[in-house]
Amino acid sequence: MPAPARRPSPVRCSAQGPCRLIAYLSKGSQGWILDFLWRDLTSATVWGEQGAPELCVASDRASLAAAMDGANALVVVMFQGHLQRLLRDGIPPERVILYLSHVRIGLALPDLNRLHAVLALNGQEQALLRISGVKPQRLHWFPAGYDPAKFFPGPSLSQRPIDVLLVGRYVPKSNPNYHERKRYALLCDLVELLCEKGLRVVLLGRGWQACEYQLPTAVEQMDVAHAAYGELYRQARLVCSVSAQEGGPVSFLEGLASGCLMLSVATGFAADFQCGVDGIWHLPLSAEAAQWCEQIQQCLQIGQADAELTAGGCSPLRQDYLRSADFERLALQLRQLCDQPVADGSMERPHG
Repeated sequence: MPAPARRPSPVRCSAQGPCRLIAYLSKGSQGWILDFLWRDLTSATVWGEQGAPELCVASDRASLAAAMDGANALVVVMFQGHLQRLLRDGIPPERVILYLSHVRIGLALPDLNRLHAVLALNGQEQALLRISGVKPQRLHWFPAGYDPAKFFPGPSLSQRPIDVLLVGRYVPKSNPNYHERKRYALLCDLVELLCEKGLRVVLLGRGWQACEYQLPTAVEQMDVAHAAYGELYRQARLVCSVSAQEGGPVSFLEGLASGCLMLSVATGFAADFQCGVDGIWHLPLSAEAAQWCEQIQQCLQIGQADAELTAGGCSPLRQDYLRSADFERLALQLRQLCDQPVADGSMERPHG
């Protein structure tokens, strides 16, 4: 019988070494939301200040260990599925900041209280983590973030030519679970009903020409660079997400900042708001396409009749929320976590 594979030696950090903040982003993460999040966070001005840590990216255990070895390093693990393996491979838990963007069913988590910090996407995730026993001082609210230079209030709703904007790329059905989460079939049924009502509907994102569900010819498919998304949001009256898990985290923040009416499942960022207040509505997961279509029509009517909503601006509640989700604010929060001392008992080891 072959001998079992040897585990790598524990990573050796040093409090006297160079300060580094490393994002662990596997090759499969490139071109997806966590990759974009890291890029936007690290472009904030706070990292250019004196004493800021050096910023790095690692894509596998070897490159991560090399960046941490001999350094006063912290690693941001951007996906919970990577955490168990990295800890088994000798990454010191006390030097890990876990960004728990979603609770993943079937992926066991170690004792999160051993980590340097845990970042939760929204209040709902925070509550679940508290229930599971994560200590408050280790747990931080950390929304996905948006750039206020790109996403800001536009003209009044009556001057916006797009009735309904749906945002997201289409991914071929190689992963059925992904399709179930994004609920593509429901989305396409909804688009057909909306177009039948005479509403102008835009699908923003690439890949929809390969969708196996039928889309009406009246729907407009747009694929533009993310830098141009804000211009399209400011032309839209309502942004809708039927996604079953996250409620459209990025599109929710960006639409919120752009003064759009918002309708989504009551998860993700939407769960942080009261339904029917400040131009934000929720529908339950059990709602079918006809209910979504009816609710969208009601939202558009309410938005047109309400002077504040019609103005297309942001209410104080929206503004407070968006201030916390500004990339500059999030980068400062992450920098402050880097400045906190690593807990006693970390796996620091001298060389030799």
